[in-house]
Amino acid sequence: MVKAPRKSKKELLTEQIAIAVGAGREIADETVDFSDPNRPKTCLEVDFPIIPINQIAAIEGKGSGALKPIYQVTKWWARRRSTVFRAMLLAATTKAPDDETRAAKAVWDVYYANHQKLGTLRHLKVADPFMGGGTTIVEGSRLGMQMFGCDLNPVAWFVTKNEMADVNIEEVKQLLADIETEVKPQIMPYYACDGPNGEKGKWFQRIGNTDEMLPDSFDCLSVPWQERKEYRYEGPEIIYTFWAKHGPCQREGCGHRTPIMSTPVIANKSLTTEAWVNWECRGCGKAFDVERYVTRMAPASPLFVAPDERPFVVMDEAGCFACPYCGKQFEDRKAVAEGNSITLGKAIGKKVELTLLIHPQWLEGCPKHDEQGREYGGSATDSVEATVRWVNKRADKLRLLEVRGKLPEQVTCPTTGITFYTTEKGGTIPKRSTFACAVDGTPNDVLEAIRESGKTGPLAPYAMQASAPTSGGTDRKFFTIASNTRQWEAVLREWEERKASDLSGYWPTSELPYGFMTHHLNGGIPNHGFTHWWKMFNPRQLLVHSLLLKAIATNGRASAQAKFAVLGVFQQYLRNNNLFCFWNSQRALEPMFSNNNFHPKSTLVESSVFTGIARGDFAACAQKLLEAVVWCNAPWEIATFDGEGHSDKVLVHDKVLHNAVLECSSASELVTLADSSYDLVVTDPPFGGLLHYSELSDFFYV
Repeated sequence: MVKAPRKSKKELLTEQIAIAVGAGREIADETVDFSDPNRPKTCLEVDFPIIPINQIAAIEGKGSGALKPIYQVTKWWARRRSTVFRAMLLAATTKAPDDETRAAKAVWDVYYANHQKLGTLRHLKVADPFMGGGTTIVEGSRLGMQMFGCDLNPVAWFVTKNEMADVNIEEVKQLLADIETEVKPQIMPYYACDGPNGEKGKWFQRIGNTDEMLPDSFDCLSVPWQERKEYRYEGPEIIYTFWAKHGPCQREGCGHRTPIMSTPVIANKSLTTEAWVNWECRGCGKAFDVERYVTRMAPASPLFVAPDERPFVVMDEAGCFACPYCGKQFEDRKAVAEGNSITLGKAIGKKVELTLLIHPQWLEGCPKHDEQGREYGGSATDSVEATVRWVNKRADKLRLLEVRGKLPEQVTCPTTGITFYTTEKGGTIPKRSTFACAVDGTPNDVLEAIRESGKTGPLAPYAMQASAPTSGGTDRKFFTIASNTRQWEAVLREWEERKASDLSGYWPTSELPYGFMTHHLNGGIPNHGFTHWWKMFNPRQLLVHSLLLKAIATNGRASAQAKFAVLGVFQQYLRNNNLFCFWNSQRALEPMFSNNNFHPKSTLVESSVFTGIARGDFAACAQKLLEAVVWCNAPWEIATFDGEGHSDKVLVHDKVLHNAVLECSSASELVTLADSSYDLVVTDPPFGGLLHYSELSDFFYV
């Protein structure tokens, strides 16, 4: 007899929670006849379980882990807590008990029940004429109600239509695989990079039915894009690329371009390493830490150790190390192999604080013109040749510096001997919205300087975060300089060639319409050079987005429903890969509309496509879609158990139905609905003059 596997403590606790709240139990709701003017009151008209609903709504709002997957696939604004809408719909349709003091408890007692199975809410018709992101529609559908929703905004309709779509998960997976097969070989030369210690990736060519590994001398950038489907890459890959906008000095006769950066700090991390702490040297008796591995953010960059950092040494691969005080040599092969030995004892986890800085030589910027008097490029409308010269010029003095320990106010680069500030004093922004020309310190208003140039601020890459596969099958992340100018030149030339040929029609060419969010807020983004939608992306982003959209649209075997669902992935990916994304040291990339406006950034971050480990890359967005499809068929709700904030997800088994009627139309002309044909209107209407979301959604619509 085979014993059933023992359940974990977490699994047992989840079961206890589910039993305690009655998750998934089938009940018959007692409703009212809404056509009867003398009907009894509903629970919502008497009381509401505010305290328990607030508790789970607060948990739902804390992060994506507690947010239902269906609401994470596509972007919409002003998302309301789904827990609140589920409770409102129940309270608005449940007959209040004779003892009205029990009305709130009556709703809460059945919150986690399955109301769909017995169908006692099936006859109720509920309308949301301002459906937005579709929360009312989804939650009402799960309760078994007949749902109608409309919205004048086509993006809102698109979002809700996707949430309510009946898609086959296997077909979606196949379409996603087809897209990767089509697009990845075309773009991989633009994301391949060297490893943290200079190691090269491997390229393979499909010959017949086999993949043959190519020599290290193979140049992937020399392969025409029409032939790239035959090639495959394995190795280090770019996750994020860091870009800096440059301000052209407006002092007469100057025009010098200065990177607009508030501080030299690029990123900071706290990494854990294995170490023997305060080990005493047998030679001199002094204590220091012996670390099992090198712990770095940017292994190829010089390292500055903060003065107050505890003395340490790192073992080599043979287990050898030397005392930093007397130089006595030690060897412990067992320690480096197993993490413990008789000599050193057992290693423990040790936190190492690291900060990555851009070198002040790069912050000096460069002149407006080259030695031949030709103006450098870097702006959206500049020629390929001018931008190639610009990127090459900016790569000349590109250096990073890594600091270990508590970041001091000043550091000295061990390679150049230059000492510089790590705070705002080391940046180029002396005050808000102003940059100081690196030539003589002339203050320039950022908006005025960009506006006077008549185009977007010139951008230059300065750093990358990449991943390298390890022997253990994991990915090691590291930072390095963005120095591969040949890679960027190839991107520019390919986009220039294809944008009016095979990719025509797959990228937006229209001008920004006049509006408050575009032409008034933040100085008006056309004054920052963003006069057209396509200028909100760099050429690599335009190339990638166009290829993805074309691969979705032209796939010959996917259904319209599957394509529509994957367009939702594309919509979310657009939000995570444009010139308005920036670096958040706590969460990596921060997507566009993290604040609900068009806010031009001076330092920005470009995401990858298929790594699956970058926040919001296409592969990660695709995973959200698959999770949403699974949730629609086996939905869960957040439940608390002990009153101390502990919570878990419990299955309710009321899957999302796909019978809602959705329209892209105005709520002022609901001509398709007969008078007195709906029992309830549950909505979150916009207030007068609120046009913000409609203007922001144009970014996706075009």
